[in-house]
Amino acid sequence: MSQWVNLEPLSAAVDTGDSAVIDLRIRNTGDIVEEYRVEVVGDPAAWCVVEPSAIRLYPGTTGAVSLTFSPPRASDSAAGPHPYGVRVTPAENPEDVTVPEGTLTVASFIDVRAEMLPATMRGWRRAKPRLVVSNYGNALATASVSASGPGNRVDIDIRTPSLQIQPGRAHFGVLRIRPERLLWFGQKVSHPYTTTLQVSGREPVTAAGTYIQPALLPRWLGRLSAALASVVIVFVGLWLAFRPSVATDATAQAAMTGLPTVGVPTTSTLPPSQKPAVVSQPAPSTSAPPPSTSSAPAAPNTSKPEAKPSSHQAPAPVVVPAPIANWVLNQTTGNTAIDSTSVHNGTASNGWWAGTSCLFNGQNSQIVTSGPVVDTSPTGSFTILADVYLASADTPAEQTMVSQDATQNSGFYLQYMGNSPDSPTGVWAFSRVSVDGPNPTAYRAYSTAKATATTWTRLAGVYDATSKQLQLYVNGQLQQTVGDPTPYVSSGPLVMGRAQYYGNATDWFHGALSNVEVFNQALTAAQINAVPVSNH
Repeated sequence: MSQWVNLEPLSAAVDTGDSAVIDLRIRNTGDIVEEYRVEVVGDPAAWCVVEPSAIRLYPGTTGAVSLTFSPPRASDSAAGPHPYGVRVTPAENPEDVTVPEGTLTVASFIDVRAEMLPATMRGWRRAKPRLVVSNYGNALATASVSASGPGNRVDIDIRTPSLQIQPGRAHFGVLRIRPERLLWFGQKVSHPYTTTLQVSGREPVTAAGTYIQPALLPRWLGRLSAALASVVIVFVGLWLAFRPSVATDATAQAAMTGLPTVGVPTTSTLPPSQKPAVVSQPAPSTSAPPPSTSSAPAAPNTSKPEAKPSSHQAPAPVVVPAPIANWVLNQTTGNTAIDSTSVHNGTASNGWWAGTSCLFNGQNSQIVTSGPVVDTSPTGSFTILADVYLASADTPAEQTMVSQDATQNSGFYLQYMGNSPDSPTGVWAFSRVSVDGPNPTAYRAYSTAKATATTWTRLAGVYDATSKQLQLYVNGQLQQTVGDPTPYVSSGPLVMGRAQYYGNATDWFHGALSNVEVFNQALTAAQINAVPVSNH
C-alpha cells in the first residue's frame, strides 16, 4: 500500500436539511509523489460533496479531504443508519485502492398534510368526500382520525379511523356525511366540518370541508302546490253545487250526419221520465237527390300497397387504431408506470398511486419514459389523450400534464393555462412553440370555457401534419383549431407532470392523471369519442 487513510469520526448523525462534515486523512507512505482520487460510494453518496476530490502528496506527507453530507428534507432521505465507503485510488498505483467505511445516521422527521377532496360537496341525502393524507416525512407516520360538525345536524362516519402512511405516500380515506333530517323546502343549508388527525410525534393536523344540503323540492314548488290544491277544492265544490244535466237525441243526430244507428236507443224506446228534450232541426231540402235504393254493399278494396325497401341502414362502426403507448396508472406499489403495450414504461418519482390514477404534488412529481414516444417532426401526426383531475383552478402558474422533452423546449404541451398574462385565464390548452431555442412563438388551441377543478375531464390534443394544425378536444367536444407552421423534432423522453422551457423543468402539475394514451396519427372526433372512458 502506498497510502494510509483514516475517517474521523467513523459514525455521524445528521438532520435532514442540515449538514455533517467528516474528515478523511490520507498519508503518502510511498517513495514517489502520488495523486489520490477520492469518491464516496453507497446510498449517502448522493448527498455528499467531496472537497477536494483529488489530492497530491509528497512522500511522507499527510493531507485532509472534507466530506460534507447534506441530506435534503424530503421523504427520499430515509431515516436510520446508512453505511457508506470512501474509495481512495492512487493515480500511479490504481490497484492499491483503499476503502474505509463509515456510517451516517439520518434523523427522522414527520411532515403530514391533509386536505379534503373536494373541499365542498353537495347532496340532499348524503355525501362522500375523500380525506387525502400525505406523508412528506422520511419515517412511518401513524395517525388517528376524528371529525366534528356543527352541533348534531350531521352524522360523520369515518371509514378508516387509524392510519399508517409510509414516507412519500398518500392515503385516501372516505367520509360519509348524512344530515339528521331531509330538507324538503327552503334555502340550501351549509354544514362546515373539520377533520382532525392526531399524529404521533407532532401537533394535530386539520382539514376543513363544507357539506351543502340543498332542499329536495324548491320553495316555489310548495307554494304552487298549495295554490293548485286550493283551486281544485274550489272547482270541485262548484261542480257539485251547479252540476248541469246533459241530454242529446243520439238517433236524430246520427241520422242527420248519415251515421249508422245500430245500438243507439231512440226516443220511443225510453220511458217518459227519461226522454230528452229534442233540439229542433231545420227541415231537409226537397231538392236533394233521393238516396240510393241499391242494397248491394260496395266491394271492399283488397289490394295491398307494395312493400318498399327501407332507406335506413345501420351506421358503419367507428374504427379506433391501437395506441402506441397507454399508461392506465393503476399500480399500487413501486415506481414504474406500466405501459400496456410493454414498450414505453416510465419511472415515477415523488408521486402517489391512488386507485386508477397517479397523484402529482405540483412541485417535483413526474413520470419520465426512457426515450421519446411521440414523433413531433414536421411529418409526424399524433394524438395525446389523458383523463385529468385538476386540484385547483385558482393558480397563477401554468401547469402541464403531458409533454415531451427536446433540447430546450418541449415538443408539445397538454396544459392548463392558469392566470397567464399572454393567454386566456383558467382554460385548457394544447400548445407547441416555433423553435427549440430562445424566444419561441407559441401556437395554442384553447378551450372555449374555463377549466373545472376537482372533477375528471378528458382532454385530447391532436396535431395533423398534413394540414399543419393543432386541435383541442374537451370531453369529446372540439374546442379550437389553430395552425402550427414550424414543428420540430423532440428526441427526449415523454413526461407526465411537468414541461420543459429554456432547458429547465417547469409548469409542475398539481392533481391526478389516468389513462394517458398516445396515437401516431390524428384521430377524428368520432374516434376520440369512441375511446373507452374508465370510471374514477
